Formats: sequence, structure tokens, C-alpha cells
Amino acid sequence: MSGQQHSGVRRSARLVLGVAVVAAVAVTASGAQAATTGWGGEQLVSTTASGDGWEPSVAADPSAPYVYEAWMQYSGTKISISYRVSADGGASWGPAKPICPSCSTKQGQYDIVLATTATGTLDAVWMQGNHISFSRTSDHGATWTAPVQVSGSTWADKPWLAVSGNGNDIYVGWSSRGNVSITASHNAGAAWSTPAQVTNENGIYYYPNGGVVLPNGTAMLAMSEYPENGNNTKLTGPVPIVVLRSTTNGSTWSRVLIDTLNTGATYATSSVTTITGDSAGNAVAVYSGSTSVGANGRVFARRSTDSGATWGAAVDLTSSAGGADATSVAAGARGTLIAATWMDKRGGAWNVWERQSTDGGATWTADVKVSDATSGASYKTTSGFGMPYGDYDAVAVTSAGKVVAVMGEGDTTQTHGDIWTNRQT
Repeated sequence: MSGQQHSGVRRSARLVLGVAVVAAVAVTASGAQAATTGWGGEQLVSTTASGDGWEPSVAADPSAPYVYEAWMQYSGTKISISYRVSADGGASWGPAKPICPSCSTKQGQYDIVLATTATGTLDAVWMQGNHISFSRTSDHGATWTAPVQVSGSTWADKPWLAVSGNGNDIYVGWSSRGNVSITASHNAGAAWSTPAQVTNENGIYYYPNGGVVLPNGTAMLAMSEYPENGNNTKLTGPVPIVVLRSTTNGSTWSRVLIDTLNTGATYATSSVTTITGDSAGNAVAVYSGSTSVGANGRVFARRSTDSGATWGAAVDLTSSAGGADATSVAAGARGTLIAATWMDKRGGAWNVWERQSTDGGATWTADVKVSDATSGASYKTTSGFGMPYGDYDAVAVTSAGKVVAVMGEGDTTQTHGDIWTNRQT
């Protein structure tokens, strides 16, 4: 969940992105005049005196201009989740609201994941303490269904969500003391299957970070598989890049190994794996890691044209010459447009970069920098920001075919950071 080293507590290596119970109104950063061509300019999303905005999520309505952003953030000693809504493709935003006001007074809330359906409903899963809650809104965030604990009695960490286009088939997976458990609903969240552990391995810790249901109903969850010894998940070594795949409505799952990378220059920036799909049925996995233990990271993409059964050659998305200590990948699709974002520190400062594909991940556009604000926070300069503030960023494609990105950025000491957003115009 909130970090690859812990569950709901700060970690010394790197913090994570999030949202606050305190209303956080987006303010255009004073450096946004240096906006990347074709982008509206970076805006600050989460802003509190203490910082600590972690791991955001973003989702876009496929048939209307609604966009949703959610995140978790410290407010004093409490971690809670809030969300906000844009009715114009991300050009302007409503106020931040708690996703579950009554829940926020209980255990901490972490790891929010959003997904939209073809009918415009918005689904959300998050950690409530060490259990997973599900909720849905059908009125653009005005009201939400009562949260349902879908993880049963299992101890749960790092949830992820995959939803079919019609919204009927929903899959939620999470790590449970290293291995992965999954539950499914086939009636739009009204009832859920008994959570089932679908992996059984030793010496590893799975980190789910992506999910997709293809048009033919194939469900996939993507994840990095870290070396682990007991409760120590900071070991160095190989990191298998894995997709769990079901063609049986979630009754059975197969493990597909698509690559093996390694822990990198810093453990906290070693590997993240995500997945998306387009309307033609292609699946694209985007993942990061090092080609050798301790080396700077890179970001790769692989495509599958047979619903995840086999995967093509890796495409290196990181164009910087010598690696970049890359981390924090995201992928999103609408129609045939697939967008991927990641963070790297080419030139010595961290920035967020984006590339796009319209042919199922076979080819990609040149990368553009979307973390284009040069001020607005103490850690923002003309070169970039101090360090990533979280395990992952997120990206979505709007009904107009434009990209909206959200990311966590912070200082080099890991004591202050916030969530930022930018949109393609």
C-alpha cells in the first residue's frame, strides 16, 4: 500500500502521494507559464502545511467530459482519501471532498484506485486499515454507495482494480502477506466472490499496480514481484514482471511472466508494473526496473495481441542515454490511444515524462515533459523537483482523446511533497 516498505506509515526511503480531508483547491503554479507545448501547464492539487500528498489516481468518463482525481494525504496524524471532479476535461475542478466522511474517522485510508465504465459510473477501491473497501458513484461523485469490505478477513495491502466496459464485471486484487488474493463481482458490485489466494510462492512480495478487462472479457492484473525474506522486503535481486490472467470470469488465474528485471540504484525506485488495453483488444504492459542489480532504472513497454497469452519484444521508453533511475509508471487508454507516464532524473533532477501510442503499443511518440511548473513549491526549480513522492503516478485519457496526468513530487529530504496535475490541450 502506501509505499513498498510499509502499510500506512511513513517510510524512510521514500514517501508516497495522496489526498487530504482538508479541502485542497488546485492552484496554478506561478511557473506554469513554461508549459509544455500542447499541455495546459502543471497545477498543484494537494497543498497542506505538512505536505505528504501520496499516490494519486485519475479516471475519465469515456463518453462525457468528466474527469476524477483522488489521493491520500496526511492531515496531522490521520491519513484520509479525498477526491475532486472536473466537468470540462480537467480544465477546472470542483473542491476536494472526502470519499467516505464516516470512514475517515476510523482506521487510516490508503491506496485509492479509480476506474470508469462506458455508462459513466465511477468505481473506487482503497485500503481501510488493512482491509479493502469498494464504492461506486453513478452521479459524477455527488453521492457514493456505502463502502463494502471486499477483502473478507484477509490482511490486505496494495489493492488494484479492473472493471469491464459495461461495469458488470469487477476484479479487485491485493497482496496478502506477499502472495495475491482476488475477488470478483459480476453484478456491478452488488455481490462479491469469496476472496481466493491465487499465488503460492515463497521469498517474494507481489505489488499489484495495474488492471484491465479487455473487450473479450479477459481480465488481467499486473505486478512486480519483489525478493522478500520474512517481513523484509528491501532485499536486492531479480524482480519478475508478472501478469495474472483469467479467461474464466475470475474462477481461475494463470501467472504469465513477461520479463525479469532487477532492483535498482535505490530500492524505493526499483520497479513498478502496470497494464492497460485499447478498443482493438491489444494489451500493453508498462513497467520499470534495472537491467542489472543496482543500476539506474529504465521503463519498458510490451504489447500482447492475443489477450495476454503471449507478449512481444520490450520497447525501451526511457530515451535518456545511460538510464535514469526511473520509477512510478502509469498507463491509460481510450479508443486506440494509449498514454504512458513515468518519472526519471535525467540531467540530475526528477521530472515526469509522457509518451503515446495509437497502434497498440507497437510504436510510441517522442517523450514530452509534463512536470513543467518551475515554481509553486520549495522543491520546484527550472530543472525539475527533488524526488518522487510516491510509488506511482497515474494517467487517463478523456472522452476528447486528451491525456490527464497526476503525480507526486517532493524534496530530496522526503519531508515535503504534493500532488500535481497537467492536462493535454
